[in-house]
Amino acid sequence: MDKDCLIVIPARYNSRRFPGKVLARIHGKAVLQWCYEAAVKSALGPVVIATEDRRVLDFAESIGAGAVLTSGKCRSGTDRVYEAAKGSKKKFIINFQGDEPFLRAETLLAAFKVMRAGFDIGTAGAPITDKADLGNPNCVKIAMTGTGRALYFSRSPIPFRHPLSALKNSPWHKHCGFYIYRRSSLERFVKLPPSPLELLERLEQLRALENGMTIGVAAVKILGPAIDAPEDIIAAEKFIRSEGLKAKCKRLQTWRPGNWRLGDW
Repeated sequence: MDKDCLIVIPARYNSRRFPGKVLARIHGKAVLQWCYEAAVKSALGPVVIATEDRRVLDFAESIGAGAVLTSGKCRSGTDRVYEAAKGSKKKFIINFQGDEPFLRAETLLAAFKVMRAGFDIGTAGAPITDKADLGNPNCVKIAMTGTGRALYFSRSPIPFRHPLSALKNSPWHKHCGFYIYRRSSLERFVKLPPSPLELLERLEQLRALENGMTIGVAAVKILGPAIDAPEDIIAAEKFIRSEGLKAKCKRLQTWRPGNWRLGDW
């Protein structure tokens, strides 16, 4: 399978809801380091961290990760990814968001396979097992077809289950916040203006759907908590204990640590 990919981790320090969250510690390790190590483990291609803040850049260099300083004016994580990937000639660009510390390498690989099957963009989702997630606006829900094509993403609980519905199993799924783009799809996406539904829900993937782009969703069994607010650190620690994950991880080496420049990959 052709794995001509560049993985970019947009790591914005100045998050509105949780400033500095990418450097917050989970089980003794920064959120961003969890993300970086999973990205490297996928072996889909070189990994670079893209940030607007020198503190994140310094941290990336301290763990041997390639990093670039991008504009503070980027409107979204995907815009930051595009800026970092401009000098690359890779066929596929992966937006591995810096607040998804439990995104597994196998999930990336599954989404890459789905995207290659004929979608513009690939991502992943898992069944919602905790009813609290349905009412949590930070947990993004997906409505999709039986073949995995995304119909809509929302912070509200979708689809609505009518009391008279004959379905016995709940069809609710939550979204894992990453995207795999064909280069042409990424170039098209960033040229589009923010769409009405995107601005309403503050979900950039709705821009793609509103403009006729297709998003394929790989089905996975479980997704760990994303880090959107300070209380998510507590949920992450609980998840680690429940999954029996070990915090002691060896530092992984990538293609060339240090002061990377746009175009080095």
